[in-house]
Amino acid sequence: MVRVGLAASLLLATSLTVSVALAVPPNELRRGTAGEPDSLDPHRAVSAPALIVLNDLFEGLTTLDARGKPSMGAAETVALSKDGRTYTFKLRRGLQWSDGAPLTAEDFVFSFRRLADPKTGSAGLAAYTNLIKNGDAVLAGKAEPTSLGVTAPDAATVQIELTDPAPYALTVFALPSFAPVPRHQIDRHGSAWTRPENHVSNGAYRLAEWVPNRHVRVVRNDKFHAATSVTIASVVYRPIADLNGGLRLVQTGELDTLTNFPPERLDYLKSDMPNTLHLAPSLGLVVYLFNHRLAKFQDPRVREALSISIDREVLTSKIVRTGDKPAFGLVPSGLPNYFSALPAAASNRGANGPKRARELLAAAGYSATKPLEVELLYHTSEEHKKIAVVVASMWQAIGVRTTLRNAERQVAEVAARNGNYEITRAAWFSPYDDPVGLLGFLRGDSPQNITGYVSDAADAALQRAQREVDLATRGKLLRQAERQMVADHAAIPLYFMVSRRLVAPRVKGWRDDNLTAFYGARYLSLTAR
Repeated sequence: MVRVGLAASLLLATSLTVSVALAVPPNELRRGTAGEPDSLDPHRAVSAPALIVLNDLFEGLTTLDARGKPSMGAAETVALSKDGRTYTFKLRRGLQWSDGAPLTAEDFVFSFRRLADPKTGSAGLAAYTNLIKNGDAVLAGKAEPTSLGVTAPDAATVQIELTDPAPYALTVFALPSFAPVPRHQIDRHGSAWTRPENHVSNGAYRLAEWVPNRHVRVVRNDKFHAATSVTIASVVYRPIADLNGGLRLVQTGELDTLTNFPPERLDYLKSDMPNTLHLAPSLGLVVYLFNHRLAKFQDPRVREALSISIDREVLTSKIVRTGDKPAFGLVPSGLPNYFSALPAAASNRGANGPKRARELLAAAGYSATKPLEVELLYHTSEEHKKIAVVVASMWQAIGVRTTLRNAERQVAEVAARNGNYEITRAAWFSPYDDPVGLLGFLRGDSPQNITGYVSDAADAALQRAQREVDLATRGKLLRQAERQMVADHAAIPLYFMVSRRLVAPRVKGWRDDNLTAFYGARYLSLTAR
């Protein structure tokens, strides 16, 4: 009886598994993401999982192509004034929202103003509206959104005036946060416009389902101006907290892509799943952030001691092991018109790091009887935990007592944004291949700067760089800003990230030369399972 029951149970489980597999539409892309979207409102979304979905749902004046480079989006053409400050976009003819309503230049004006308006509660990428004339004043609540330098001379023309020339502006305008939002739905439904039954978009896909903590499902938008070029009929995004579980879903064909994998499985992936493993350069930096509002971290000797006592080579070669590069600065090598120029000591931890760290702590008033105590917040993840444990042991070697605190990604991010942390892990991604994309995280007036760090010298260099047209001079100014931030030990850079992806061989069109976090489903296709 027991054997029969067990066999029947196994048969039932097998049939259920087969049924689930068969239920997946053959032309549906199934993507594993790092977590639940925090919002599907382009102006309120902050998390990477949300931005990935929004990149498929919406399209700005420009868009990111398959290589992650800016190309024309809802606009068909763009003209730039001689002084590099005014962009004039001509929209494509016959643009529509996914519900069939016409999309005009006024929709973009409304959307840019809404993004910059403090009442919207935007965060993250909204900071880039400071590129636009009066953007700083609007973001700070010192000027009305109507004063923002975005106008619509006619229904098919959008004109954007910048404060200063910005060579990366077309990439910024391609980011999901700068996409248009449907005013007619927002006016009708308020914040409920993001529910699937009310959601309207203008990109390659439209929202069909959002089951919290289960999945988001989008389907091809027939009103999209390039709908005939979109081959994948639907996309499902599943939040994956357990990377080992995510790997199993890729192995069984229940997921086609996964944004990360357990680093300890790297050797297995190289030997058994080489055609699924994708390691590529990225514009990401893993960093530990100080809460500069706390008295103990206002002492630069404490910050320096905690930074120079970390052996980054151990982290990258023994724990992460995917080719990530130890970081002693904030900007990776290889960016156009830029090379890092750090103090010689910045990359010279060596054997003297712990000794020098103990001297700094002693000078700051700490000792064996009065040790420095810190709390380190990290996202719930086996990899993040291993790194935190190793770093805590390195700090213990210089007499620092560390309390480890973990929380789910969204909880940890909210705590960090609210200043409820001492030291927290963060992963910074630049949305474009320019140093400003990373240095801006520590700019004093940036909403992205959650640390409380302010450097008048670094901010002045960044502001001068923003106004500079000559690329060589601009690069020197950006190096000044980075050098100041590194000398201040404003944060603890750990390593420059390699993009770690699992992509099933049936997914065609995936490009490893795309340095951004955005891989639009519209550029991909699928073969049979």
